[in-house]
Order: sequence, then C-alpha cells, then structure tokens
Amino acid sequence: MSESWSSVITNGDSSDWLSQQASMVQKVVSTMPAHFQVSYKETSDNDKNLLLCSSEVFYVPQRLVSDFVELVSLVGNLEIHQKVAIPMLFVSLDSPQNFDPVLDSMIYKQNPPANSTTLYSAKVPAVHPWSVSSEQDFIKLIRIMAEGDPLLMELV
Repeated sequence: MSESWSSVITNGDSSDWLSQQASMVQKVVSTMPAHFQVSYKETSDNDKNLLLCSSEVFYVPQRLVSDFVELVSLVGNLEIHQKVAIPMLFVSLDSPQNFDPVLDSMIYKQNPPANSTTLYSAKVPAVHPWSVSSEQDFIKLIRIMAEGDPLLMELV
C-alpha cells in the first residue's frame, strides 16, 4: 500500500479535477451506512484530503465482499475515477491498519525491466504491472514464472 497509495490536498476549486473527485467522494460517503461513514472519517482527516491509489491489483477478503458490493452500488453513475474510488471503498470497509498484508511483499515497479524474466520472483504473491492480453501472453507468463517455481510448467 505504501508504494501505490498517496494523499493529496484539494484546493476546493470546482473546476479542478481533484476537487471534483473529492466532491463526488463526499457525496458517496454521505449516502453510506453510518458505520462505513465512521470508518471513512476516521481515516480521512478532512474533506480536502483525497486518497489516491495507482495500483491495479486489489484483494478484498471474503468477509468483506458483500460490504464491498454494497459500497460500489452507492457510486451509481458518478464518474469517480478508479484511483479515487478504490481507496474510498477500502478505508470505508476497514481501517488501513487492519488491511490484510497478502500483497505487502508484492514487487511493484513503475518501469518494468525490458527482460521480464528478472521481474518475477517466487518469493512474492504478485508482480505489478504485468498485463496478459492473450493466451500466448499467459503461456509466456507461466513459463517465466516457472523459472522460480518449476511446478508451474505442468500448466503449459
């Protein structure tokens, strides 16, 4: 979380994108059941503070899935960007100190190396960014991952 989440202060100017996003967040938060509002407000110290998330990998524990679905439905037709909506949803569900550390050891690279075989490690559960858009890409990914975990070769 520390590498992909950041906090910014909005200037309150309604023409500013961040301020517009913050306004939509406040609209959604105001429609949340009280216990989600409390959790959100305990994390967010003021209405001008906006959490942003640049990650594309998220883990929602099974115990929170139904609450997550409920909160997503509150967004409705508002055009809240993913970078803003994900942190809003997660901190409404639970305090960041209680977040499951399953992805704490994730390899997170802003600019991945040209040789992708050096990026994967069997010691971590996820690598970001890594996109797979076809069956050939998936097979290539499994072969690269198999260098660190030979049992994966049984999949291809």
